[in-house]
Amino acid sequence: MALTIKAVENKPRVFVVTLAGSLDSTTYPQLESKLAYLLTEGAAKVVTLDVAGLDFISSMGIRVVFKAQKDLSRAGGYLCLARIPAPIQKAFEIVEALPSMQIFASIAEMDAYLAKMQGL
Repeated sequence: MALTIKAVENKPRVFVVTLAGSLDSTTYPQLESKLAYLLTEGAAKVVTLDVAGLDFISSMGIRVVFKAQKDLSRAGGYLCLARIPAPIQKAFEIVEALPSMQIFASIAEMDAYLAKMQGL
């Protein structure tokens, strides 16, 4: 499934990025590129990801979100999530609840687990 990304600057350096579709191993580079652009060219200080339209998120999608949070924090900014559907929220809860040691043998195994937990 495709990923649609729409970024709007609501105030100077404050962006809302609306996502729809699937944020997975094939679509995550689109979001990664858009967020990098907003940080460098847009000098973003606050980015809100409106994820109400997301149907699925894989471990690579979650990684992009965590990386953006880290990059914005280093630049003195903030990343926020808004309108999180229950299956997407569950995926974030699962990942944040994992201990620091490796539990999954591969990315594919983790993605399969996340898909199952999201009812897909």
